[in-house]
Amino acid sequence: MKKVIAIAAAGVIGLIGLSFTNFAVDKRPVLKVANWAEYIDGGDADSPLIHEFEDWYKQQTGKDIRVEYCIADDNETLYNMIKMGDHFDLVCPSEYMLMKLVAEERVQKLPESFYDTSIDTNYYAKNVSPFIEKTFSENYMTDGAAWKEYAVGYMWGTTGFVYNPEFVKEEDVAKWDVFTNPTYNKKVTAKNNIRDTYFTGLAMHYDAELRTLKSQYEAGTLSLAEYQAQLKVLMNDTTPETMSAVKGKLMSMTDNLYGFETDEGKAKLIAGEITVNYQWSGDAVYVMDVAEGLYDDEPVETPVYLNYSIPETVSNLWFDGWTIMKDCKNVDAATMFINFLSMPENAVRNMNYIGYTSCIGSKTVFDDFVLDCYGAEEGEEDTVQYDLNYYFNPAYDTTNAASKAATHDEQYVITTYADQVNRQLFAQYPDENTLARCVAMQYFNYDANARANSMWSDITFF
Repeated sequence: MKKVIAIAAAGVIGLIGLSFTNFAVDKRPVLKVANWAEYIDGGDADSPLIHEFEDWYKQQTGKDIRVEYCIADDNETLYNMIKMGDHFDLVCPSEYMLMKLVAEERVQKLPESFYDTSIDTNYYAKNVSPFIEKTFSENYMTDGAAWKEYAVGYMWGTTGFVYNPEFVKEEDVAKWDVFTNPTYNKKVTAKNNIRDTYFTGLAMHYDAELRTLKSQYEAGTLSLAEYQAQLKVLMNDTTPETMSAVKGKLMSMTDNLYGFETDEGKAKLIAGEITVNYQWSGDAVYVMDVAEGLYDDEPVETPVYLNYSIPETVSNLWFDGWTIMKDCKNVDAATMFINFLSMPENAVRNMNYIGYTSCIGSKTVFDDFVLDCYGAEEGEEDTVQYDLNYYFNPAYDTTNAASKAATHDEQYVITTYADQVNRQLFAQYPDENTLARCVAMQYFNYDANARANSMWSDITFF
């Protein structure tokens, strides 16, 4: 597998900022963009994607633009910056923060022309994955609008367990109660934030109900839409009674945990201090790559081959997406920035650089990223067929069995190494059956958020 080695993004962003100012006043109109660190291809010092956008924008419109790129540490930091009066034209929050911004009327809907595929530069509408398009069409904001009316998918993924199969049984990390399993006492970590950890508590609390729903879906007595609708209800339950029960579940697992962590779990897993790390899928890919020795700047003496597991009852489906702020001064430039990043070749660059999975699902992404990274060499024997038609095939209807059969021409089936069904490929592109049990969390309203923060303080203090 090929992995492109990323330049440290902090240095790249620093260079970008310096290049904007130089020694003269730059009078170009500004597009102010807020995003996370290491979340856009930095290229080299002379050609990061941000500078390339400025050149492309000039070519397309004849107008100058300067991107002022700002970094937020997390969603809450971004929100506080906005609330304190920082102006941005374009931001890239996660799904729950996007819902919060919509509820507070801080963002605007995308122009109707954005999804017009007859417009040459509408690269997102032309190349978005059919899975992403369906997801953004069938999930709704608090005002009843579909996600796609306000947001454009950028990166997405799941949450699950990165683990060392030498010490951990696969069936153990298929269950959420691995957090309380004494076999892994002080060898398992949870996330140091209330939302991800509350989700794990809900999954443990509703284990019996989740298993019943899964059985009904697999038996055909529940449709996919019905199954996912009921999962969404359970996994967004923030009533006082449920939150109290979840608190008990979370308190019961604290003694078994190595600890709550955000980033340090990756290094501890590689070092062998822990054997199970609850993780976002993009970071899971990164830690598997590093442990395997795929990064030249992070050498390892002995490669360690880690796996990724998505629990068998339910898991979290998350998205980061671009949205235009209410007071954006240049909507045309904002939408063109989104479309520039949605060019398939730029989506590939971003995925190689970031390690997360782009919402762009074009044939170029399949050929130049999926096949390039995960395709087995010709003549290899220990291989499997991995079907990604659901993600890349625009004619593939996941809800219609006859349509699936008719459009299943295998143009998006990859021959990959057998271990990839549990490793990086699975983390970046889970199979269709696994994704059926993954749902997005909604944002906590004011009352639920206050109760959740109080609960979290008790748990972390304990």
